Amino acid sequence: MLAACGPSDAAAPDAPASTVPTSPAGTFAVTSTFDVPVPAVAAPVITTLTDATDGPDDPSRYLLDRMIASLPDGTVKTIAAQAGPYVAAYLNTKLATVAPNLVSGIDQLASRLDRIATHFGTTETWAIDAAGNATRTITGLQFDLGGPVITVRFADAGLADIVIDTHVGFDAGARLAIGDHMHALPYGAWLRLGLDLAVIPGVVPTAHDLGAALAALLDCDQLGTLIAGEIGLGAPALYATACRTAMTLLASELDGKLAAIDAAPMTLEVTGVANGVDTDGDGTMDQLAAGSWTGTLHGAGATGADGTTGAAGADEPISGASFTGQKPAAITQLE
Repeated sequence: MLAACGPSDAAAPDAPASTVPTSPAGTFAVTSTFDVPVPAVAAPVITTLTDATDGPDDPSRYLLDRMIASLPDGTVKTIAAQAGPYVAAYLNTKLATVAPNLVSGIDQLASRLDRIATHFGTTETWAIDAAGNATRTITGLQFDLGGPVITVRFADAGLADIVIDTHVGFDAGARLAIGDHMHALPYGAWLRLGLDLAVIPGVVPTAHDLGAALAALLDCDQLGTLIAGEIGLGAPALYATACRTAMTLLASELDGKLAAIDAAPMTLEVTGVANGVDTDGDGTMDQLAAGSWTGTLHGAGATGADGTTGAAGADEPISGASFTGQKPAAITQLE
C-alpha cells in the first residue's frame, strides 16, 4: 500500500528573487529634469520679447519705434518720430486686421522661452563598473512645453556631448548615492536650441528662427500701407521695408544676447541619490528609480524665486531636480 504524503514531503516553493542589487555595474539610459533660476545674463533674452507687449500702446508702439529707427535719416523719419505716439494708438485698433496673431504670438514666444529657461531635461548615458566608477555622458536636451516632449541630440545640433566622471555606491540597501561632481553648463547654446527647435515651432509651425516667426505673425506690407496713410508722408513700400528691417534687427539682437550668455561660463554641481532595482534577480542593478539631484548653479548671477538678482558669479541652489534610468535591454520589473 502506498504511503500518504504528509505536509513535510511537499516541495518548498522557490523564494522570490531579490530586487535589491549587490552591484551597480552596467550601462544605463538616464533622463534628468532640472528646475533652475534664470541667470542674470539670460534675463535680457526674455525681456527682448516681453518688452514688445508690456506697454499701454504695445505692441504697435514697440514695433513702430523700431521701424522709425530703421528709416533713413531725413524729413520722413523726423515727422514719423513726432507722430509716433498717435500712429501707435491708431495701429493698435487695426492689429486685428493686419496682425491678428501678433500679440498672442509674441506672448506665447515669451512665456515658452521663460519656461525652457527655467525647466529642461537632459538625456544621458551612464557607464558604471563593479567598483562604482561612473562616467556620466550628457548627450542631449528635452523640452516640455505642455505637449509631446521635444528631444534634441547634441550631435544633431553640432554640439559636443558633456562627459563627467564620478563615483557611485550603495549606502543603505538599494539606495544608490552619486558622488558630488561638476560640469559645464552652456546655457546660452542650450537656450538657443530650445528657442529654435521647441519654442518657435510651437507658436509658428513653419518657422525655426525668430525672424521667420515674426515675419509670419506680422504683415509688413499692410502695416506699411496703414502707416503711410496715417502719417501722410512717405510711400507704403518705405515703411514696409523698415518693418522688415526692424524685425530682422530684433531677431539679430536676440541672437547677440543669446551668444553673450556663454561669455560668462556657468557650471552645475550636483550630488544625487536613487533607488537601485534589480529586475531580473541576477544581483546587478537594472533600473534607477526615484532619483533626485541637489546642487548649485555656479557663476550665474541668477534671479531667484523672490525676483532678486545676485551679482555676476553668484551661486544659486537648484531645486526640483530628478532623474530615472534603466539598462537599455533591462527586463521589466518582476511581477
